[in-house]
Amino acid sequence: MEYLGAGPSNDEIERTLLEARKLVEMAVDRHRNAERLVASLDPDEDTVGVAVEHMIASARHHLAVALSGEGEEGTHQLIVQLGRAAARGVDVKLLVRASVLRNRHLLEHMDRCAPGVETRLVRASLQEMVIADSVVGAMWIRNGGAVREAAVVRATAVLRNLRTLFGASWSGSAALDDYRRLSDRSRSALARRILLALSSGRTDEAAARELGVSVRTYRRNVAEITRELGASSRFQAGARAVELGLLCPTVDLMSSGSGQLAG
Repeated sequence: MEYLGAGPSNDEIERTLLEARKLVEMAVDRHRNAERLVASLDPDEDTVGVAVEHMIASARHHLAVALSGEGEEGTHQLIVQLGRAAARGVDVKLLVRASVLRNRHLLEHMDRCAPGVETRLVRASLQEMVIADSVVGAMWIRNGGAVREAAVVRATAVLRNLRTLFGASWSGSAALDDYRRLSDRSRSALARRILLALSSGRTDEAAARELGVSVRTYRRNVAEITRELGASSRFQAGARAVELGLLCPTVDLMSSGSGQLAG
């Protein structure tokens, strides 16, 4: 009988199977590692709070935190943890929505529990997150105040993107301390009406007429408000007011009551 060729030996078959097994095991390991690099959390306030608390407690150098101000009880607990981290020498940067300025209770809590935390205000929506020492982070999404989705992140690329997102928001934010240094005059409804007039491009004459005051009185108040905001121009004063949460450009505050200007 003539043979066309000898088939693979048992040893060759065994080697092939072992190599295939190694490839399968490597694929499984990569999949498991990927799951560990970005792991879903139970979308529960307590579960997320415990995970974030552990991250904050583990931080040794810096923390980058963004909070929307929703979920007030959980936010209060995080503020306490951030204050403790700052007290032990961690550089803590906190971004919050400018809307927290309307929450006097939360502001008082921040003053009392986290005086060493550098806090800045943003008007735009925030992705709530905590990044600890750039090696681990958590992010979560709320709907109606309740946590709906959450994840722990250890993937380097994802953390890099989150740091970039945080940095961009931070660079366009305003310091909470700057807002607190403003006088009641600059926080008044009348000041907002003046700032809106500046940002809308109204002439001094038109704005003074709408406010029911003389042009001289209007200009004096503009100068005082601009100076207190630390602005070098009227346009910058309007932009600065938006940063500090004094002015929402989508609301026509000129339609509110005229108030009283210093005569």
